[in-house]
Amino acid sequence: MTNSLRDAWTNIIHAGDYESHMAAVGQAQANAQLVESYFSSMPLISGDSILFLGAGTGQMFTFVSPAFLLPYRPTFTDINSSYLELLRERLQNVPGLEFKTVIDDVERSTLSETFPLVVVVLLLEHVDWRKALATICSLSSASVLVVIQENPATLPVTYTPSRETADTMNIFSEVHPTLVPRAELNSEFAAKGFRENYFEEKIAAAGKKMLALGFECVSQSIVDGNR
Repeated sequence: MTNSLRDAWTNIIHAGDYESHMAAVGQAQANAQLVESYFSSMPLISGDSILFLGAGTGQMFTFVSPAFLLPYRPTFTDINSSYLELLRERLQNVPGLEFKTVIDDVERSTLSETFPLVVVVLLLEHVDWRKALATICSLSSASVLVVIQENPATLPVTYTPSRETADTMNIFSEVHPTLVPRAELNSEFAAKGFRENYFEEKIAAAGKKMLALGFECVSQSIVDGNR
């Protein structure tokens, strides 16, 4: 049977293999810093609920302290329950942090609550990103932070496992994440009533860029004008 990206993330990729690879190429560190920096630059109201879609194992909290989340009430979702177990282990002993985890599929979400901020880090590349973006916009009442990957022209747009990558990550030689162009992402957000209001980037291995893009919900007239 042919594997899919959904199979890869639910049944194949071992959390330890993924974390080792992401750390080896510097992407985990870069993404963690980008998320923390956004919270410093775009502070929310204390007590706000925040949604991290496709949060995985919470590897970012190996590289930055989760203290920046203390004023808020974060919810973390992922399609893989074992990843969320590791996330809970990372956060369960953080004094004063109130959080919850939910098994959920961003393409077929069952969430109904809306959140002042929705955070999505390197998720769109692994799903039907337009379906995922529709979910993101429906769950955000104000703001969205998206981290995407941009490769230099000398690299292929599909994923290439590194020599350090363990066996389960080599599934990406069969199924290929697809990078999302920033311009297309902006157009799709604009059509749903959001506009970009924040940008930061960090360089990882081989000249790959991690782009943090912030979006704010604007008036309904934006949606109407893009129909």
